[in-house]
Amino acid sequence: MGEYWYLWALIIILIPVTVYVCYRASKAAKQNKEEREKIIAKLDDMKALKDEFGSLSAEQIKQADETRLLEGVALNTELKLQKCENANEDFDNLSLGEKNAYVLSCILEDSVDGVSSFFKKNTPPISPLAPSALKEADMDGLAEIFAEAYEMYDENNESVSLDYDRLKELDEKFKSLFNADEYKKTAARYIKRNAADFAE
Repeated sequence: MGEYWYLWALIIILIPVTVYVCYRASKAAKQNKEEREKIIAKLDDMKALKDEFGSLSAEQIKQADETRLLEGVALNTELKLQKCENANEDFDNLSLGEKNAYVLSCILEDSVDGVSSFFKKNTPPISPLAPSALKEADMDGLAEIFAEAYEMYDENNESVSLDYDRLKELDEKFKSLFNADEYKKTAARYIKRNAADFAE
């Protein structure tokens, strides 16, 4: 046995490595399963939204669940734009209400990490409309934050450059004001006030 001491030493070294590798593999498998479950849940929710809001009358809009109306209307718009050859051009042809609701849904989806996150993920024609869409929906506090941030991201505005310290402040200010449930309800009230823009 003394002749093979180095083999035993190698085995002793490899045991914790093997345990670590198995642990990482198990963790990765768990994460993959969780990610798959999230994707499936998201797809199920999208199907439910499509079924619920696929065809809307003004009366249905006025009676719709405020917590789901924004996402339902936005999904309809998204599906409509996906069928188009030129999404940007067809976006311009949407009613003002449809544009604003779609932009409001993008803000909800893409501002998890703050206002800067939204502008990193969105470009014209979506990004320039964010401040006015928020203002139209009576979210003036958020509109001011987005207006200031947009000036920094607007490539045509040479008088204002990116100020990362100020962006961090705006991100924190946004997070302190933003409440997803209240946001959805406020956006839904805007949609209901402008039901004629969405009714088919």
